[in-house]
Amino acid sequence: MQQIKTINKTTTVAVESVHWQTLFAVVENAYNNLQLMEADGTSSSYFVNSANIYAQLAAVYAAHVDAENYIALSTVMECFTNNITYYDEEYSLYESVVANTAMQNIKLLDYTHLSN
Repeated sequence: MQQIKTINKTTTVAVESVHWQTLFAVVENAYNNLQLMEADGTSSSYFVNSANIYAQLAAVYAAHVDAENYIALSTVMECFTNNITYYDEEYSLYESVVANTAMQNIKLLDYTHLSN
């Protein structure tokens, strides 16, 4: 007679990720992208969004750099999608920040919907 046996089954989920060095390069670009704000609402809004992107990217970097070599791409992209609302912000707040990194071919619109 056979005995009942418990089998533990684990599953692996593939997640698109970026290396911590790529994230560091993006954080540096975000820092370099910060500009002084001018005395109008549009400029102030742009500066706040740019500063928030930098701060959130730096927080993601700090939280993951010691524990993991790779960070989930969705976690990194969330820093951008939380702060970019309009199409005209896509270049200045996203594309210029990921330029010359492994993330430069990743499209923001694959992760969010932007307004006019």
